[in-house]
Amino acid sequence: MNPTPTNVLFLSTGDAARGIMAEALLRHYGEDRFVAFSAGTAILPTVDPRTLSMLDDNGIYPYGFSPKNMMAFFESPRSILVDVIVTLSDEARSLCPEWPGDPVRVHWPVDDPCVAASEDEKDCKFRRCFDILQNRVHTLIKQRTPQSAIELMFQLRSIAAVV
Repeated sequence: MNPTPTNVLFLSTGDAARGIMAEALLRHYGEDRFVAFSAGTAILPTVDPRTLSMLDDNGIYPYGFSPKNMMAFFESPRSILVDVIVTLSDEARSLCPEWPGDPVRVHWPVDDPCVAASEDEKDCKFRRCFDILQNRVHTLIKQRTPQSAIELMFQLRSIAAVV
C-alpha cells in the first residue's frame, strides 16, 4: 500500500517558467510519491514558450500548463492541502503568507530565465534553469520517504544547494 502522496507547491514570481518547469519535472519523475502544483505572486498572462519547448525537448509532457495566482491555492485550502511550499524566487519567498496547515517551507532560488538582455542569453538561462531544477527534482525523488515533517524539511533544504 502506497502512503499518501506529498503535495508540493512551487512558488515563483510570474509562474511562466521556473514554477511550471518544477511542477512538470516533479509530475514527470515523482510517480505516485508527489503531486506537484505551481503558482506565482505576480503572474504573467501566459507560460513562456521557451518553457514549453524546454519541457518538450526533454520528453516531458508540455501541455495543460498555465500561470496560476498563489492566492487561488491560499483561499481554498480545503481543496488542496499543501504539504510543502518550495519558493523559487526571493520575491515569492518574501510574499508567501502563513499557509493553512503549516506546510514545510523551503527556498530553492533559481534565476529568472525570462529576464535577459538578448535572445541568446535567454536561451542559456532557460537551459541552466531547467538543468538546476531537474537536478534538484532528481535528488528529491532519489531520497527515501521521510518519516516526519522535520526530516522532509532537512531533505528539501539540503537539495537547495544542488545545481
